[in-house]
Amino acid sequence: MQLLRKTLVVTVLSVAAAACAALPTTEKVKSFGDAAASSSSAMKNALNADRLVAVRKSTEREAKAYVTGKAYRLVMTAEEESNLLKADDQVAVLSALDAYAKALVKAADKGVIDDLETASVNLGTAAASLGAAAVPTAAPIVGPAFKLTGRLLGLGLGNAYAAEIQSVIRATDPTVQVIATNMPKSLDPIALVIQEEVNRYEFERQNLLNAIRRDKKVDRLQLYKEYLVARNDVVVMQQQAISIRKSSGIFNKLGKAHKALADGSPDAAALVADFAAASAELAELIKAVRTVSGG
Repeated sequence: MQLLRKTLVVTVLSVAAAACAALPTTEKVKSFGDAAASSSSAMKNALNADRLVAVRKSTEREAKAYVTGKAYRLVMTAEEESNLLKADDQVAVLSALDAYAKALVKAADKGVIDDLETASVNLGTAAASLGAAAVPTAAPIVGPAFKLTGRLLGLGLGNAYAAEIQSVIRATDPTVQVIATNMPKSLDPIALVIQEEVNRYEFERQNLLNAIRRDKKVDRLQLYKEYLVARNDVVVMQQQAISIRKSSGIFNKLGKAHKALADGSPDAAALVADFAAASAELAELIKAVRTVSGG
């Protein structure tokens, strides 16, 4: 019996040690977490585009009324307020993804696994709003026996935590794949609504330009400056809509990078780097758009 116990312990440790060879490094986990947090935050900001564009459209319309001596308002109408786009489910998923990503970074840094497990469960719950068939993961994901085995390896806290982190990543991967597939689909109709709002904004911007041009006291240099400002404004608003229409690319990279971490793939580093680069590009685009548009 004693010999059997020793054999079982050696077998468990051997399997665990072999598995460690494919565990994601702290750097890869942190890089993925930072990228996922950055992209989810950027997408949440992009979803605010409808309100942003609606406000600017209303401003242009009322400004034209003002400069042409007609009655004008300083706020949006009640109808415009009621017609603002609602994307509560998408924002909830992005918020849960942001929390999961930050929990990954925290786990990689400090070995805080409990928060990561909770974030994983919450992400599964949020993903169900996208029509996901996946059942949210039940906590705890990492059992006490697995944690003990990791400690028994004697490979240091970092490696022990890496094994636990990967277990959570594996358990969460089906949810992440559902998000990677379903989120772009759920954003398609939203992108169309925002694009229509941008088109209406462009129409109102042109109307204001035309009203200014009809004023004989405005010289050509002033008209030229007004045109440049208007053109830049419209381009900026178009970028808001484009960023959402192209979101499928960022979610596709999210899914591939996360699966690579879950599987311990040798391609994980490259896929995480690709996702991180795309996330940084998206974040910079949204930041620039919001800076110019005052969002």
